[in-house]
Amino acid sequence: MDITLFHIVGAGAISAAAGGLLGSFALLRRMALVGDALSHVALPGIALGLLFHFNPFVGSLAFLVFGTTLIWAVEHKTNLPVDTLVGVLFVLALAVGALLTPEHELLEALFGDISQLSATGFWVSLLLGGVIIVALLMLWRKLTLTMISSELSKSTGIRPHVVEFFFLTLFAFVVALGITFTGVLLIGALVIIPAAIARNIATSMGAYMFLSSLIGVLGAIGGILASYFFHIAPGPAFVILLGTLFFLSIIGKLR
Repeated sequence: MDITLFHIVGAGAISAAAGGLLGSFALLRRMALVGDALSHVALPGIALGLLFHFNPFVGSLAFLVFGTTLIWAVEHKTNLPVDTLVGVLFVLALAVGALLTPEHELLEALFGDISQLSATGFWVSLLLGGVIIVALLMLWRKLTLTMISSELSKSTGIRPHVVEFFFLTLFAFVVALGITFTGVLLIGALVIIPAAIARNIATSMGAYMFLSSLIGVLGAIGGILASYFFHIAPGPAFVILLGTLFFLSIIGKLR
């Protein structure tokens, strides 16, 4: 299958839709920067893929799932905050990844390049993005209840630790999915900015979730089209576009 602009936009849009939807919960759980830090855990996996000539996506996903599982397990053994554990893992992974990644491939790994998407990458993006969105829509009530009160959620039969594990796992999948688009350094924007804009304008939880996803999609389409017509990198274009919209949403809220 020949990859066209339509396929690139579709892959970017589904990645941003999943990232924005997950971000709506990440902001409420005060985990906005976890996605940004967690993305660096993928770098050693990307490096190994490049060195041993297998798909870097597979390597990044493996490291991310391992990393989030480790974070979840250690968190409940030590009672340390999630962001502390992610921070420690982040710097270790970044150091290892920087040493292993071939120098000529490092820039693409850090900033992404969805224009180089393969046919396999397109179908993986559609499938994985769809699975993430469906899973979040199925879990959103449990996620919301555990955010309100861990004890209350237990009284209804929900196991908060299990919900937390699934949420962190979905975080890992979103980061792996979005790295092709924004790269390791900018992946946090895929999760944080759409939800931050939606939070400034939404009037209900349902509207907040929907707008987080929609804003991500519109930002992805805008960033990729800007990349195509003005010959700039799509990841940074996406971040600049949504960053501008975020500050406009603050101005609108102040008024």
